[in-house]
Amino acid sequence: MRRINLGKCTWRVSVPHSKPSSADSPRILWLIVAVGTALGLILSWGVLSGDQHGRVNLLYLLFLYVLLPIASLLISLVSLLGSKGINLARLVIALPFWSAQQQSLFRKTRQLNLHKHWLLLQSQAAALAFSCTSLLVFFMLLLATDINFVWRSTLLDATDLLPFLNIIALPWGFWDSAQPSLVLLQATQDSRLLITGTDANLYAGWWQFILATQLFYSLLPRALVLVAARLSFIHQARQDLESRLQQEISRHPLSHSKSYVLAPVVTELPSAITITNWAGVELSLLQSLNELDLRTDNLLIAGPLATQEQQASAESWHDEQLVLVKAWEPPLGELFDFLQHGRGYLLPLDWDETGLKPPRHSHLQEWQRFISQLPQWRIFLPQQLG
Repeated sequence: MRRINLGKCTWRVSVPHSKPSSADSPRILWLIVAVGTALGLILSWGVLSGDQHGRVNLLYLLFLYVLLPIASLLISLVSLLGSKGINLARLVIALPFWSAQQQSLFRKTRQLNLHKHWLLLQSQAAALAFSCTSLLVFFMLLLATDINFVWRSTLLDATDLLPFLNIIALPWGFWDSAQPSLVLLQATQDSRLLITGTDANLYAGWWQFILATQLFYSLLPRALVLVAARLSFIHQARQDLESRLQQEISRHPLSHSKSYVLAPVVTELPSAITITNWAGVELSLLQSLNELDLRTDNLLIAGPLATQEQQASAESWHDEQLVLVKAWEPPLGELFDFLQHGRGYLLPLDWDETGLKPPRHSHLQEWQRFISQLPQWRIFLPQQLG
């Protein structure tokens, strides 16, 4: 949160902290990176291990190290134009085992309009881990095993395949030993119909070409897009902060002659009102408040400590509710967004080791000014805390 002074008025603007990411250091979720690492290990090991004779199909490697990286990168970039990002990170965060703190992180990126940029950043980190793991597996097998690179096709012959491989090899035209050749293609074609006395050393001749495909179509593009995604995220986060500040200022023009408007404080509640625990208050603290109905079926949970399901349930509640907040914490934008879609009462609570105590006058006035912007809400303060 940043506090900005403009004359006699003080504005508090909610900005992303280390969760979901600060503008200076976007946070990478290592579980998503671990998924990319695992996929790189499984797929690369599976393809490079070859068949029972140790023969590795060159066309499978082209799919894994050229077509798959290009297709996934294009899908991730094009998805920025749509309403939702489509990438590996979105699939991983949809899994149900994330903690309440991590789910709060996901909600904040959506609230700050950074969700697609944040997902792109995470997916590129996972893709870079995939590429590094694939390279590691490739070198390990080159050092420890005798890999025979061959290719098989029912419809294509060497002259058909060579132009396609030459196009793929254009980015490393300076690397002569990594260029494909017709002689190498003809010598490494594997078919049950062909019986040749080819030198076994020729079957290993493709390793530099395969290494180059990983470097130029997987590792380097992912590293560049990761840097670009990080810079884009930082730029978008700063733009969003400036936009939110300008909207807040335009919605509340400065007036030095006009005093603050304070929302009234009420001391009575409707019967059986639903309680929404935004502040994560221990319910045992509230036992002394006879006005509150603390039955389990009468409680909702929202805010930074709520799970995604708990937050969704609270946001869908349309009847009156009593929202519990910490009196000493300043109102933030996330709470304002939540309250805009509901109605009821807000109870600012203060306590110490002895139990509940009346909130400070300055804290109460700050909450009154905050609630005065939301006509469907009122401040509730029990008589014993008044």
